[in-house]
Amino acid sequence: MSERPKPVVEMELYLTRHGQSYGNIDNTGEKRPPGEEHDPGLTPLGQRQAELLGRHFSCLPLDCIISSGLRRAIDTASAVAARQPENGAREVWVHPIFTECGVTKDYAGRTIDEIRAENSFAVAAPGTEEFERFIVWSGARTDDLSLVRAKKAVAYLRGRFKNGEKVLVTAHACFNTFLLFASLGLSENEIFDPCFINAGVTKIVFYKDGTGPYDDVSLVYFNDRSHLFAEYPGLCFGEQ
Repeated sequence: MSERPKPVVEMELYLTRHGQSYGNIDNTGEKRPPGEEHDPGLTPLGQRQAELLGRHFSCLPLDCIISSGLRRAIDTASAVAARQPENGAREVWVHPIFTECGVTKDYAGRTIDEIRAENSFAVAAPGTEEFERFIVWSGARTDDLSLVRAKKAVAYLRGRFKNGEKVLVTAHACFNTFLLFASLGLSENEIFDPCFINAGVTKIVFYKDGTGPYDDVSLVYFNDRSHLFAEYPGLCFGEQ
């Protein structure tokens, strides 16, 4: 058996779900703030989860922070950017390709100027020039269409990061599921429910072709929420 070459890391991807949003607690009867019916923001718990996520990454300089164009994801990503060290990423690339599954044209989305008026960390990600409004309308949550978009999203990341960059992507439970499948090369016939927890972190390492220690994509850990344990121990045992 021939020896594999020395591993060459092209990208370390930290995939996280946004903190708890008002869209996650609809069954409690608590009303969303006005104007957030289609794009709910973070609850007070979600804001604290985002702060703890930011603390978690405060000692790890990230090369890039990326978010979907939805409020809950941008605000979570911004909490990380706010606590990055001096040599870390201090802005949030907003890219519509990371929009949650199932968004319909009932919601028009926001322009990057509208997003920036609310969040000073947000900038338009490279490659988004074609988008007037930073959202993808995906209609029904069909597995085949979601996986196609997730593969495009992973291709976008791998096309831009090839030198060992540490990249945080803040997105959503459903679309993160398909990002995981696309990263691992799974087909729509191999899907399962990985159950992404609010503010949990999944690390995936991409190696240069032929250099990975076992394969060229490595799932290092999944749904880490150790940064939430001290304040919210129940969340670390699967409570939503």
